[in-house]
Amino acid sequence: MCDLVEKLKGKETIKTLTKDMKYYKYYYEVYSAVLGGYVGEYEIAKNKSTDNIISTNRKKKGKKQNTIFEKRYGLKAFLPIAKGFGYCEYDDFGASRSYGYNRPHLGHDMMGLIGTPIIAVESGYVEAIGWNQYGGWRLGIRSFDKKRYYYYAHLRQNAPYAEGLKEGSIVTAGDVIGYMGHTGYSAKENVNNIDCTHLHFGIQLIFDESQKEGNNEIWIDCYALTRFLSRNSSETVKVGDSKEWVRVYEMKDPIIEKYVDKIRNRKIQ
Repeated sequence: MCDLVEKLKGKETIKTLTKDMKYYKYYYEVYSAVLGGYVGEYEIAKNKSTDNIISTNRKKKGKKQNTIFEKRYGLKAFLPIAKGFGYCEYDDFGASRSYGYNRPHLGHDMMGLIGTPIIAVESGYVEAIGWNQYGGWRLGIRSFDKKRYYYYAHLRQNAPYAEGLKEGSIVTAGDVIGYMGHTGYSAKENVNNIDCTHLHFGIQLIFDESQKEGNNEIWIDCYALTRFLSRNSSETVKVGDSKEWVRVYEMKDPIIEKYVDKIRNRKIQ
């Protein structure tokens, strides 16, 4: 990488450096599909934000303050487990599963305690929410460029999601979206049939919308990715005496504004 940087500082370009690399475009497309939304410009609060922390009596907003934001460039994706909450993991991608039918495990299990806040890895919108007999209470969040579908499964019984979350909701990277549990493996809703409390975290790459649900789905091994994202975890705080948590440091992601503007323009037209 150092040699590459030095060459780019000179007269050479990526185009000239890769002209004889037969599969460069293919690998670039694949890696950018995974990591394309993880690095960029964003703004992060310098002080602890209390604007959306609900008071204990649940009727009034908490004390408000002026939030000061700092512009940055770099990693803006987060670990799916909130900061300070312990978990263990190992590379279990592809392991066999037998509930319902024999199939490989197309995700990454992160074991922890019931109620551990689950974090949005990347900004996006809720595409799927509700019960699935395999994943229990689960969430599906799509990146705004539509290339990544994040699957968070086996969420907490009775109160699986962050308050107010619904299909179409926009989430910012680092937001609390749900809580760890062990629901699933049942056609009946709200059942704890998973032996071990954990988050099933999956990422599906989508190059063609026809791949979304079918025989050509592309799921990736997230083990190395979660270890990389562990350097950027979202700090959370408990909301009064409730079972809810919210992020401490607010973040502004420019890609959200672009998405909202796009939707607004469509409605006007």
